[in-house]
Amino acid sequence: MATKIIMPKLGMAMSDGKVVKWLKEDGAEVKNGEPVVVVMSKKITYEVVAPADGIVRHVSHAKDTCGIGQVIGFITAPGEDVPQVEVDEKHPVTAPAEVPVTTEPVPPVAPVEKSPREEKSFPSSPAARRLARELGVDISQVACSGSRITETDVQCFYDEHAQISISPLARQMAEVEGLDITTIRGSGPEGKIIEEDILRALESAKPKAVAENVPFIGMRQAIAEQMVYSLQTMAQITLTTQVDVTELESTREALRARWERKVSYTDLLVKAVSVALGDHPLLGAKLEGEEIVMPDEVNVGVAVALEGGLIVPVVRHADQMTVPEIGAKISDLAQRARENALEVDEVTGATFTVTNLGMYGVDWFTPIINPPEVAILGVGRITEELALVNGQVAPRSKMALSLTIDHRIVDGAPGAAFLRTLAQLLEHPALIFAGGPALSKVEGRE
Repeated sequence: MATKIIMPKLGMAMSDGKVVKWLKEDGAEVKNGEPVVVVMSKKITYEVVAPADGIVRHVSHAKDTCGIGQVIGFITAPGEDVPQVEVDEKHPVTAPAEVPVTTEPVPPVAPVEKSPREEKSFPSSPAARRLARELGVDISQVACSGSRITETDVQCFYDEHAQISISPLARQMAEVEGLDITTIRGSGPEGKIIEEDILRALESAKPKAVAENVPFIGMRQAIAEQMVYSLQTMAQITLTTQVDVTELESTREALRARWERKVSYTDLLVKAVSVALGDHPLLGAKLEGEEIVMPDEVNVGVAVALEGGLIVPVVRHADQMTVPEIGAKISDLAQRARENALEVDEVTGATFTVTNLGMYGVDWFTPIINPPEVAILGVGRITEELALVNGQVAPRSKMALSLTIDHRIVDGAPGAAFLRTLAQLLEHPALIFAGGPALSKVEGRE
């Protein structure tokens, strides 16, 4: 029995995908688990593997757009017929055009007239070459009336094009650049168009630096649909606070020196968030129908800006990872995100998201929740401020945090409690590395 190859669902908001190319020819043998076709959503490209051993049979073709779950091919047994596929009205599959069969005689096709350049080159007489130089004619453009180009051929060509006087090199330059020589004013003797005239025409033909329109498709459209859906289906509010991260700065520098690698604030924030979620699991929950489903994992999404939009790779089980492991994972995910090489499970399944705009000089903002999550943390820049510390005025480093919550699931008080726990972790970074019990138990709070 034939086994279906279907268009996979590569994301929560994905409704259809495109067949990029088949890796196996129609009729080729394939083994179970072997890549057979490349498909693409609006955000990622993915290789679909064979679901069984057998013969690959194509249903969809390269560049076809197919709905989620739509059959794009089959794996059949040798000699087995390809099953019929129901037509998807919304995403019809284009089939190769069939050549009509006819018994009527086919009329002879008129020969295509070739330009002089398409004809094989002909020799030219010395007199023809001399006349061509005198008249400024490119002899390679002259049609041959016999076995070789003659003076008469050159003169006929000149008479036909006498209204435009142009040097051979200028004519060749114009042809290469695709310029219409009838629009160019010559500055040579008796108005002849020369090389300098072609260069001036090219300079004036350069397009002005203007902003180009950007098609509202692909990743940009997917982001728009997701964000509009988020705002239309959730009651979102944003809570803000400022955290003293003076000790966190010192800790970060000490870690960089000890591990001899770059440690970012995002690495430390993701670890701190994962610890805080242990105390406040409601911030990692999701709404399914009429039930609030509590998380069984702590998976933190980290927003990564791309040239064409935004993607959120996921650090899975962040609460079980060390800061160096988190840093290495974020670096790997970000790099492969920019190369469009992320797998499906690396961009799905987040229970909480962190987005950092501090490097752009932003303090406070209102991040939009990524469904089906119920919270997102926006991280602003670090500023230097004077503050009272043990009765003494001292410079301190302050970080701005903006927490957006879905008020249907998380009230203001639980959201504020999460922010307070996160602030304590960032202000006393030793707690981040305490491990084991949640912060409430470390501090003796139940």
